[in-house]
Amino acid sequence: MTSIPQLIFAFMQIGITAFGGGLSTLPLIEYQLVTKNGWMGVEEFNQMVAVSQVTPGPIAINAATFAGYQQAGFWGSLASTLALVAAPLMALSIILFLLQRVSPEKSKNFKLMLRPVVAGLLTLSIISPFTSTWNNGAVAIALFAVGVGLIKFSKFFKENPAAMLIIFGIFGAFFLR
Repeated sequence: MTSIPQLIFAFMQIGITAFGGGLSTLPLIEYQLVTKNGWMGVEEFNQMVAVSQVTPGPIAINAATFAGYQQAGFWGSLASTLALVAAPLMALSIILFLLQRVSPEKSKNFKLMLRPVVAGLLTLSIISPFTSTWNNGAVAIALFAVGVGLIKFSKFFKENPAAMLIIFGIFGAFFLR
């Protein structure tokens, strides 16, 4: 069982370094949960991401709540979620305070410098799930191609995306084990 201070420190790091939100935070979360701390495996991480995407709320909050609960129960869940939110809130308050005291040009340049960071994190978030399913390579790529084709060319799936989620969830359960 992981200690609550370890969870707080890990999720504060995620919260402070996560620029762009949403999918761009996935490589940071994966690094902390899978690589650095070993709290879960890659497959378990991908399942957590899938659940986080279909439950209401931001992915990072859902991941913090899930991982915190898994590692230290209710208090771990609460601490992880609060650490994820409190750390960037404090950091952004300090940055806002400082940016208000510099010229508008310097403020604009700072914001422009963040764009490549967000682009890199988004690229990593796309690559990571494919590398973990590479063992199932042909099946995963085929299902992805069929899904894209169905969205593009089928009126039924455009109007009923939940049906496609259910169908591909069943296919994934049988073929991507």
